[in-house]
Amino acid sequence: MEGMSRALLDALPAHTAVLDHTGGVLAVNRAWVRFADEHPDDPWRPPVGADYLAACEEAARAGSVQAPLVADGVRAVLTGRTRAFHLDFAETIADDELWFSFRVSPLDTDGNGGALVSYTDITSRKRAETQLAHQALHDPLTGLPNRTLFLDRLSLSLARLDRRSTTVAVLFLDLDRFKIVNDSMGHEVGDQLITAMAGRLRGVLRPGDTAARFGGDEFTVLCEEIAEPQDAIAIADRIIAAVAKPFQMEDAEAYLSSSVGIALATSSADQPEALVRDADAAMYQAKQRGKARWVLFDDEMRAGAVARLEIENALHRALERNEFTVHYQRIVEPLSGRVVGAEALARWQNESLGSMAPDVWLPLAEEIGLIVPIGAWVLAEACRQLATWRAEGVADDSFYMAVNLSARQLAQPDLDGMVRRTLDAARLSGRDLCLEVTEGALLVDVEHAGGRLQELRDFGVRVALDDFGTGYSSLAHLRHFPIDFLKIDHTFVHDLDREGAPAAVVSAVVELAHALGLRAVAEGVETDLQRKLVEAMGCDAAQGSAYGSPTPAESFWSGNPAL
Repeated sequence: MEGMSRALLDALPAHTAVLDHTGGVLAVNRAWVRFADEHPDDPWRPPVGADYLAACEEAARAGSVQAPLVADGVRAVLTGRTRAFHLDFAETIADDELWFSFRVSPLDTDGNGGALVSYTDITSRKRAETQLAHQALHDPLTGLPNRTLFLDRLSLSLARLDRRSTTVAVLFLDLDRFKIVNDSMGHEVGDQLITAMAGRLRGVLRPGDTAARFGGDEFTVLCEEIAEPQDAIAIADRIIAAVAKPFQMEDAEAYLSSSVGIALATSSADQPEALVRDADAAMYQAKQRGKARWVLFDDEMRAGAVARLEIENALHRALERNEFTVHYQRIVEPLSGRVVGAEALARWQNESLGSMAPDVWLPLAEEIGLIVPIGAWVLAEACRQLATWRAEGVADDSFYMAVNLSARQLAQPDLDGMVRRTLDAARLSGRDLCLEVTEGALLVDVEHAGGRLQELRDFGVRVALDDFGTGYSSLAHLRHFPIDFLKIDHTFVHDLDREGAPAAVVSAVVELAHALGLRAVAEGVETDLQRKLVEAMGCDAAQGSAYGSPTPAESFWSGNPAL
């Protein structure tokens, strides 16, 4: 029977010892002996005949903060004060941190017959838990804290403000032109840039500051102990200067800049998410003002942010509440005065906000992704209206509908399918539709955009390059993209009333379009003189208030020349 007990004891994987009622070591298993042999300086595994409680005291003298807790647990079980004791703790042994699950169980029911002590090595489990916790709170690419950890640290910083007469600053920064560099040089290089950016942030921040990757090419910085706004501005200046230095990649150099928004908090009443939102709004203003600069959030910006949030919330419900309408602007053949097409323009009327100007809500709808369903609705409504005009006999088969296409819409994988289905539902062909895209939308992803436009061209849809002359590298793009119409931006047409260069520019663009086999369309023709000039310059089509302002469908044909 004793041999069987010995075999069972040795079969246990945990380091196990049998203690008598005084704490003396009666027996130990092989795992216990093996650990003691491998770690001779460790006092936790005394041999048979030793006093286990004395070994705990020796461990406490050696600096173990857990030893007194272990000794108290053993005494409690040996005296019957508790039925069992359990404690997970870490010990540094030979410069290595090891974790153990320590358990004490009585050998009989009255608590006077000794106890069984066991140590289970849980180091691997604890390290895995630590790694998982780190992964949950840190960005895997840069190793920086992620959004969750940043907001948690920000919450703690704000809570401490009531005990300190200092300020907390949040900096929100974004890499200007990162998407263009990322798309042109490849995503692997993009990841290298993000990693290098994290290193540069660490290099310019103060020891107590926290840098985090918020997502994509967006980073946040938490700065405590800010005495005055200038302290936060100085940190922003260092970040901007660090980013401006060239990034050396394997085969090339990359040049970036950073726009930084700064928000300050002086009270624990400030909310972490609101502070980050304010810094983000300030960063957006920095981009609007020319990029590569910082902007400090202020009360005026706060009012703008509140108004923006109100517009955003209203936009989310606008479609289901039928708040959108479509107005149509005539596209006219200058020499004959014949109306050859119409441009569909979305209009939004909200009950509480009133009539919203397109330049206020359209960029926001684009930013938050709502432009995709709104754009699809406008396309469907415009096609339905064209079909109605055809059925009424006021529009002939050559009359076409022009609809604007945003960058987000252009990026949709099923764009051609959506357009096909919309045309089929209205019983129209591809030639009945012209989709207008700006050069800025095309530049988001040149190769992808070219492919999407070609898919549309393949079933007859025509494409117009809108606002020509306001972008850059325009001539190269004219050759790269499948384009039918070149729309001359209204800023050039507006200056035609003045003598000098504007007329020469418009004339040159018309000649360029014709040389490339494209049709030139003048936008923003407002005066009689401008109308006569675009006619004389040979523009194939024109639109603007001189021919008629955007109007609801029911008044589109009123007072127009016959087809």
